[in-house]
Amino acid sequence: MKNRIVLGAIALVAIVVVVLAVLQTKSEKWNGVKGESIDVAIEFYTGWLELQGAEGGEDATKAFLKEAPLAESLKQTVKENLSSEVDLIACRPLDEVQLRTQVVFEREDTAQYIMQIAKGELTDGYAVVDLVGKNGEWQIENITCAYGDVAPERGEFNFDQAGGLLKNVPAPYDANFWHLVYETEGQIGVVPLHFTEASECITLDGDTVSCNGGFLVEAMDVHVYGHLSEEGAEVVRVEAQ
Repeated sequence: MKNRIVLGAIALVAIVVVVLAVLQTKSEKWNGVKGESIDVAIEFYTGWLELQGAEGGEDATKAFLKEAPLAESLKQTVKENLSSEVDLIACRPLDEVQLRTQVVFEREDTAQYIMQIAKGELTDGYAVVDLVGKNGEWQIENITCAYGDVAPERGEFNFDQAGGLLKNVPAPYDANFWHLVYETEGQIGVVPLHFTEASECITLDGDTVSCNGGFLVEAMDVHVYGHLSEEGAEVVRVEAQ
């Protein structure tokens, strides 16, 4: 057990280092463009959707990506998966082209949005889009695909992720809240966790305990179930791993 905890802590530190590198964006070419973060995200997604069915095919897509406000590593990942059945930008097969946007949070130099490529009331995949701002410019740093039925009219989205807990977070994250640091398909996500009286915390033995009684600790491996909202993830259940 002790070795598992130590290894988990080491893994979490490694993830945090990656997160800091993402926020500072010093290791890669900066591809940010001027404007409001929401406008940059919507313009990129709108342009991406316009490519579907357009003349030029893969060559037109590569030309679009070359000028897109994406981190270099993200550009490369998208280029390598252009033939994938599930579009890495839309996070679902692009047979429908209606764009819906949900704000998760917006801060001075970081923002997160949910982008749905949908038609009708439900969709089986959506993108969680992280942007980083610098000197009035914004760059899309990370796109995480999430799955499950989504009801746009409720403004809530299923959240089901395993990762490490972190409270001593760097700016611009708020150290008053626990955060889940997780990895999905090689990409890092950081989400603030919001607990309510109905939130449940489950020990390794399967016992239900208070989430406010010292159960949560730094570098703890957990699985979080809840719903994304404008403030982060509203926790339904946290299970120790």
